[in-house]
Amino acid sequence: MRGSLGKAWQSLRQDLRTHLRETSPRRRLPALIKRLFKYATAAVFYYAGLTGPLLRRTLESGHACLILGFHGTTDADPGYFSAGHAISNVRDLLRYLRRHLRQVALEEIALPVSRGESPPAAAFAVTFDDGLTNNVTFAIPMLQELNFPATFFMPSALVGSSRDLWVASLRELVRRWRGAAIPELPGLWPRLPTEDEAGRYTAYFTIKEALKTQEGRRQQILDRLADEAGGHIRPPEEERVVGPEQLRRMIQHPFTIGAHSRTHPILSALDPERATAEIDGSRKDLETMLGRPVLDFAYPNGRFPDLSDATCRLVAEAGYRCAVTTEPGMVRRGDDRLALRRCLPGNVPAFLASFELLSRAWADRNRTGDLARPVDRRISYLRAREARSTP
Repeated sequence: MRGSLGKAWQSLRQDLRTHLRETSPRRRLPALIKRLFKYATAAVFYYAGLTGPLLRRTLESGHACLILGFHGTTDADPGYFSAGHAISNVRDLLRYLRRHLRQVALEEIALPVSRGESPPAAAFAVTFDDGLTNNVTFAIPMLQELNFPATFFMPSALVGSSRDLWVASLRELVRRWRGAAIPELPGLWPRLPTEDEAGRYTAYFTIKEALKTQEGRRQQILDRLADEAGGHIRPPEEERVVGPEQLRRMIQHPFTIGAHSRTHPILSALDPERATAEIDGSRKDLETMLGRPVLDFAYPNGRFPDLSDATCRLVAEAGYRCAVTTEPGMVRRGDDRLALRRCLPGNVPAFLASFELLSRAWADRNRTGDLARPVDRRISYLRAREARSTP
């Protein structure tokens, strides 16, 4: 018990530190108060036995379900540059959700929605993005222990490659930055101090957000930063995309592989020819590697501005059964099988992660099905939250 409480405290402390580092300095005090209030409220709901039943009732009343999304996993202590979710947090959350909701495979949600029917009510599916080696090391044994199905979304051109996800390359570059600051790049970021780990994390977050909008220049900017740092540094093995042998471990029952583009670009920034190569090429790459159909797709980054009606059409033309986003919310009848909502739990203890899922489901309870609107006019709770936090 003492060990689990210690891990929970470490996760909460790091979540708070990270959240404040991602907030502009003049907004940090109100952000701190709001975050602490959220922790307290979540604890009251959870330990009073309210969170799970309320989440189930919210989903049942809307004939809705949830798709959960994770990325990397680790058993290391939390820090600014953690390789992903603490596997203990993921395990505790899935165990808790299973007590109140029904676990299903992604296809059990995709098939009824594609037919215009309601998905299984009060159910949830589990997915992992980016195909990282640490998913094989930590996530798969945990999922097997719990007997949970899961879908792993894979950037196909990076499987077994010496290339890494650009976010992983940037994280490693900034984490090991030797100078006192990263120089200003006019129009993208100011001079960024890197004298301690917290400062380096702020620099990483600032540059990452800026580079998401620089599809055509991103690699050039990363190469320039690497030159100033003394050369490219690959992330540790556990934070790289899997090789072919590990990939095959990710298709053993009850797991499936989905496509996550070829090289992880933001698809809305690409011309149609390149977008087609990323979307359709990823499926073909993986089917050649695995010798079986690849039916599901996850949009890189995955917010509504990162896709469009045109990219959704390309996903349909490539023959995918469904595609998932990172826009939070429930999945219900009338939603778009080519842009399903998906909740990404924080790397926090189960009492807080489950409360966040309840909050997202509650906020989404009155939304009409997404097919009623074009992609660029759909309700985005992320946009509303970001608008409130803009300096």
